[in-house]
Amino acid sequence: MTSLEAAGLVSRTDNTYELDVGVLGPAGGFLRGIDVVSDFKRQLAASPMLRDEIAHLGLLAGRDVTFIARHTGRPPLPVTGSVGDRFPAAITAAGTILLAQLSDDELAELYPDDSAFPKWTPKSTSSLTELMAKIERVRADGFAVDEGETHPNVLGLGMLVHREGKFAQDFSISTSLQIDRARPKMRRQALDELRAVRDALQTGNELR
Repeated sequence: MTSLEAAGLVSRTDNTYELDVGVLGPAGGFLRGIDVVSDFKRQLAASPMLRDEIAHLGLLAGRDVTFIARHTGRPPLPVTGSVGDRFPAAITAAGTILLAQLSDDELAELYPDDSAFPKWTPKSTSSLTELMAKIERVRADGFAVDEGETHPNVLGLGMLVHREGKFAQDFSISTSLQIDRARPKMRRQALDELRAVRDALQTGNELR
């Protein structure tokens, strides 16, 4: 806190610290770096199928994924995150695709024992061994799947968005579908459209 005070990021009154105006500089830079939020909303609105579904833009925060944007093209499913909500990364497609960017050693450090895995359904990933097997599939496939891990009737599909530039950042884009209506053809179309949105967000181009 002394270092933050010296940098002008916080101010101290007696034993109480408060944010100072110095935080506006890095905060402004960060916000300029995440214009991906407005891009995300624009791309989802133009996506033929996903515009009628639920989609999220997320960031990794420790063992959680934090949703920073949501597209709601249909009524919420039994488990649907809102902006600012944190979900366990290991059991969500949005989080698993981000975890796959970490090294195996980093994952082992992040999940030291089974208590680090919340079990929301019988299908929820509940050990490092299960997580590593899932991560291996994700790295090979290029996308993540949550099939009933957060809710028995919710299918999540997630992909990575890597933004280059001064404020390089990894994001996840994901969609949530009802398992009982997500036939193979629908899943393939959802993945195809997620790829198109991902490519547009990474390059800054509009969907055609």
